[in-house]
Amino acid sequence: MLGLLFSFAVLAQSKRVTGKVTSSDDGSALPGVSVQVKGTTKGTQTNNDGNFAIDVNANETLVFSFIGMQTSEVPVGGKTVINVTLANDGVQLEQLVVVGYGTQNRKDVTSAVSTIKGDAIKSIPAQSFDQLLSGKAAGVNINIPNGLLNNPPVIRVRGFNSITSSSYPLIVVDGVIVFSQDAGSVGPGGIAANPLSDINPNDIETIDILKDAAATAIYGSRAANGVLVITTKKGKAGKATITYDSNFGWTKPYRTFDLLNASEYIMMKNEAEKNRATLAGQTYSPLYFENLDPNGKPYDTNWYDYVFQTGFQQSHNINISGATPKSSYYFSGGYTNQEGFLKKNTFERKNARLNISHNVTEKLIFGANVTYSSSDAFAPNSGSLQGTNFNTGGLGRVPLVTAPNVPAFLPDGSYNINTTGALANTPGNLLNKDRSGFYNPVVLLDLDKATAQTDRFLSNIYATYNFTKNLSFRTDYGIDNQTVDSRTFNNPIHGDGFAAKGVASNYLYKSTRWTWQNYVNYNQKFADKHTVSATLGTEQQYTKRNMWSGSRQTVADPFFDTYEGNYTVNNNPPFNFFTENGFQSYFGRVTYDFAKRYYFTASLRRDGLSALAAGKKFGNFYGVSAGWNLSEETFFKDALGDKISTLKLRTSYGKVGNAGISDYASLSLYDFSNYGGSAPALYFSQAGNPDLKWETSTKLDIGLNFGFLKDRITGELTYYKNNIDGLILNSPLSPSMGVPGNSVAKNVGSMYNQGVEFSISGAVINNKAFRWNTTLNFATQKNEVTALAEGNSDIFGVTQLETANITRVGYALGSLYVVETRGVNPATGQRIYVNGKGQEVQYSHAVATGKSRWTFLDGTTAPAITAAADSKIMGNTIPKFYGGWDNNFSYKKFDLSISLIYSAGFYVYNGTKAGLHDQRFWNNASDILDRWTETNTNGSWPRVVYGDNISNGSSFPISNNVEKGDFIKCRNIALGYNLPANVINKIKLTNARVFAQVTNAFMLTKYSGTDPETSSNGNSNLAPGIDRNSIPQARTLSCGLSLTF
Repeated sequence: MLGLLFSFAVLAQSKRVTGKVTSSDDGSALPGVSVQVKGTTKGTQTNNDGNFAIDVNANETLVFSFIGMQTSEVPVGGKTVINVTLANDGVQLEQLVVVGYGTQNRKDVTSAVSTIKGDAIKSIPAQSFDQLLSGKAAGVNINIPNGLLNNPPVIRVRGFNSITSSSYPLIVVDGVIVFSQDAGSVGPGGIAANPLSDINPNDIETIDILKDAAATAIYGSRAANGVLVITTKKGKAGKATITYDSNFGWTKPYRTFDLLNASEYIMMKNEAEKNRATLAGQTYSPLYFENLDPNGKPYDTNWYDYVFQTGFQQSHNINISGATPKSSYYFSGGYTNQEGFLKKNTFERKNARLNISHNVTEKLIFGANVTYSSSDAFAPNSGSLQGTNFNTGGLGRVPLVTAPNVPAFLPDGSYNINTTGALANTPGNLLNKDRSGFYNPVVLLDLDKATAQTDRFLSNIYATYNFTKNLSFRTDYGIDNQTVDSRTFNNPIHGDGFAAKGVASNYLYKSTRWTWQNYVNYNQKFADKHTVSATLGTEQQYTKRNMWSGSRQTVADPFFDTYEGNYTVNNNPPFNFFTENGFQSYFGRVTYDFAKRYYFTASLRRDGLSALAAGKKFGNFYGVSAGWNLSEETFFKDALGDKISTLKLRTSYGKVGNAGISDYASLSLYDFSNYGGSAPALYFSQAGNPDLKWETSTKLDIGLNFGFLKDRITGELTYYKNNIDGLILNSPLSPSMGVPGNSVAKNVGSMYNQGVEFSISGAVINNKAFRWNTTLNFATQKNEVTALAEGNSDIFGVTQLETANITRVGYALGSLYVVETRGVNPATGQRIYVNGKGQEVQYSHAVATGKSRWTFLDGTTAPAITAAADSKIMGNTIPKFYGGWDNNFSYKKFDLSISLIYSAGFYVYNGTKAGLHDQRFWNNASDILDRWTETNTNGSWPRVVYGDNISNGSSFPISNNVEKGDFIKCRNIALGYNLPANVINKIKLTNARVFAQVTNAFMLTKYSGTDPETSSNGNSNLAPGIDRNSIPQARTLSCGLSLTF
């Protein structure tokens, strides 16, 4: 008995164990390896030389783990020195994947899930993490619309998933569903307010993108567009670690247009006037002249110089993290200050995060994830956001088309403006005879203001109680509070505020949401082969949104540039509302696997939404999946196991929903107005539909996961089909019914998406001195609308009063809808059009009295071409295939990463191109020099005729402006150097890295605009693929460092 007691005492006695961890590839030391006491939170990490020391008991086991290496477990026993060699693990199928209210090992997943590591994006300069995901996951298409700071990217997971509701994916942060709507879109429209920019990219551990029904069904009615599940960083075992990351950068526009200079402009416009007079049988008199400055030098104004600049940006982030046997903590603070290439466009963000957890007892764990962000955005009207006005003051347009032979300032230093509120062409020594209708951008930049201040508080607190090692209960309460204070001022002397003698507007938008989740998790293994896990829970959510706004005009003194100043007229509030909704949900999931060979998963969610009518509020959504891991079969191992290390077949099927329903869509609504300008009146504003229900997506996936050379090379191949039904559209009603808009919202539309996704990753070269890891992904996509409202009514997409998109049964959503053109008639120099009957018709903007502008090619009179009668579908805006290719190289202490994205098989309507060939007073692109003349009858552009806005496509869209958007783009190149151990040890650092990088390094494309990714209508479903007067994209050169203490 004494001997037995003595044995227990020896086993329980703590002792110090030391050792070294090295790589099996080359024998090099591995710094930062986690050394954990199995079954506890006690642990440490190896230092820069791979050494470690830890106090343990003889009866304990040490677990050694390191990213990219196979985990090793070593019993302590009587050892005091333990040296471990870790083998390379290729792409770690054992990594955890967050699948909604739980996690799964990567190798056990039988649904379509892509994972992006936070370390892959944290050092790339951007306002928000979503801008950094482009090309990182198969089937996830992300476009950055333009270079405006804080502008939300266009994110589509497997294409469009609705017609009138948003196709934006659901965003979940640490288990909480958060706001993802562009807050700027509910305000004045001139300020972008991307809510995802409130999440610091440096705080992100992983982003799991759930794509098929099996993965997303646990989120039910909000999962049709896919789900982005973001997990933020937590404290890890070992001593406290302090990390500081910083970068500085310079940004400029790239691929701007080559424009006519002053002398070319004068020549071209006078030639156009001469052609006009000649064709009309009138006497020619020049309109434009060389205007001289006080020194006798001709004005030759490059308006780009007044609008664009080299912007400077900086970002600083610090985090402190660690863990004790009972607690873990992660604290971070960040500061970002960005100055865009568009003057007066800035974005500043300050943010802090605290993630903590504490084991109160062996069974009870409390934790919290808390983040606060405050940002300030300033942006002039660029005309580059959906719904904003680019007509005469949009700074994406003004520098392109404003006359270059007039100055921004007059000789006395005052602004060059006239008494009508536009740019002056004629006062003093400015001799142009035709007045410019555009604003002087310098005045707009100096005197107009547009700001947005955003405060965001996002947090969740949780408690987990482990009844047994197999059964646990978790309760989680999360809140998301967002406030956006937007203010605009249009000055009284020039621009959009001129007529009203100054206009100031305020918009205060608040959104509040709380979510409460309660669920149990069960996990049990039977007979060493059967593993069952289950999740069962409930969720409640309440969301409230409201906006207050005010507008005042006629300012007493231009000094007052805020709403609180001295104004004489109070306008009606431009945009006030209050809205709320609630969800009540029940969900469950069961997974089973047999010997890691056969897998089955089933998920079910029942969602109730207050926006729907009684009896229709609840809907059921589900997903099932199955998998067969052939590589675990004995017959497979015997035949191919030495060549193919992983081969798993999987399939899934299910139905999910789209909750993008107006909060009161099922109700008939009334509103107040003033009748005759003074008498209060009540009017019928919306016809409700008590039968309205969810839009649904029924999804099928068939996939294959594979791995070669002990998973040194891994990949996935997936076919998907998504049938989308019950799309909510306005269904026409008889005018005699007296229903507002003669329509009511109904579930009448349908369409489908289908495609193939492929991804492959591998360690191409993996030796002592040099390593090369590469990841390539590829996806195809097809969309077709199969049903619309009664009578299959077409739906048109409008961009600033111009219709260039159509949604029609049998075609892709938002197809380009334009009048076909067939070049220039070499005999006449006139643009050739094709009418609705297929006949060729030519146009002359000026003709003699009694002649027709529209004629057939034989000269006989033809009916005029109109967009309504003669437009046809001329292009699909959805890429046929797209993807990305990431390459990471390392040589000794150097590392190099190159990220490419590509897209092909789609068309863009280049509306900017139309304006750049308009023959009014507008400046033109330099390629107009290749216009038709009597000595150049094969010119690319029609004969210039002053005032002609038809032949170029300004009056209505034409196919000459439809271009292929195919491109290959180098999104990012980064070169880094890790300081050697003998250097960082002297300055008491664990790790130090310096780097330089360039984003948007280069692009290969035949598209003539600034960028085929440009989207003037943002995330619009009905009007995609339009590039019209937006500012260009940005190229950023940056450098930085990362220090770990």
